[in-house]
Amino acid sequence: MKFYIKGLIFCCMLIAMSCKKDSTVPANDFDRAALAANWANNIILPSYRNFNDAVNELDNAIRTFNTTPSGNNLSTAQGKFKNAYLAWQKCSPLGFGPADQLLLSKNLNTFPTNVIKINTNIASGNYNLDQIANLDAKGFPALDFLLFGIGANNNSILPLYATDTQASKRKDYLAAVSDNIKTQSDNVLNAWLPTGGNYLATFLNAKGTDVGSALGQVINGLDYDVDVLKNYKVAIPVGIMPSSGTQTGGPLPYEVEAYYSGISSQLIQVQLSAVRDIYLGNAAGTEGVGLDDYLIKINAQRNGSSLSDVITQQFASAITSMQAIPDPFSSVISNNPSTVISAYAQLQQLLVLLKTDMPSSLGVLITYNDNDGD
Repeated sequence: MKFYIKGLIFCCMLIAMSCKKDSTVPANDFDRAALAANWANNIILPSYRNFNDAVNELDNAIRTFNTTPSGNNLSTAQGKFKNAYLAWQKCSPLGFGPADQLLLSKNLNTFPTNVIKINTNIASGNYNLDQIANLDAKGFPALDFLLFGIGANNNSILPLYATDTQASKRKDYLAAVSDNIKTQSDNVLNAWLPTGGNYLATFLNAKGTDVGSALGQVINGLDYDVDVLKNYKVAIPVGIMPSSGTQTGGPLPYEVEAYYSGISSQLIQVQLSAVRDIYLGNAAGTEGVGLDDYLIKINAQRNGSSLSDVITQQFASAITSMQAIPDPFSSVISNNPSTVISAYAQLQQLLVLLKTDMPSSLGVLITYNDNDGD
């Protein structure tokens, strides 16, 4: 299924409280301003800056490769691609504000990529990567194919950019995709910076619990991100959910993220860790104010246990379940799907806690419905 997130339909609805969670009333004296400041200054801005740096290094490596197509330069570009894709995973949960307005996830990470469309664009030389029709022919999934999947190995990939009759067009397309990623990264970072759109100030001043508050945006962003991860990165490839255009489910290993570079599991682990760090308020190994502190403050409970602890423990279980899946993820789906199904179950449990128990405890409105019953 294309990662257009068609099934996630935005609507205003108050999420029902879990039947297993003890009722709590949000405290009014928790310092939500400090929470927002920690997120903004120590997690959000550094994540976007690091991503922008990684994207610039990737773009430079691709330009060098296009100028001098060699085995070493190809390997360097491939390495920079992996670094940038990993850096993106830390920004993926931040899909609110400017990222939402810019459709950042769709522009950067619509997968699986459309190989036929990419090759058609290359052959014609006539394409506009800003058009919606090309969402599945650009971004990291397109680079994944262009740098890793266009040939069986580097020895067969290199001639396609050096001596093939379409080498020049292929290099042009590679550069165009890279430049589009760079533009997207520049735009979202600039939108947050005080020297640009200064969404930072808007975020810091949104101190309530409504949908537009910093708290509401972050919780919705985390929930949405885990929902997409669970469904599109795990459930559809392993066959728990059907893909678009199919009537029944079945394993679709080629629909994993980063199919050609084979780093799917690693990407998911980084993404899950990023969501956990936002929940805990942790940045670069330093503990800060997080949602766990808010839940502790209001003494939120689940079955007589601290809801904060239950969520933290479930994050650990979900991450551990993914660490048990080696790359390439697609091979595990084909040869040992039970481990992937087990990881899906852990993700499902995590999402229930994040999407139902936590928001209802904090009085936050969840503004999307995925219709899959979590």
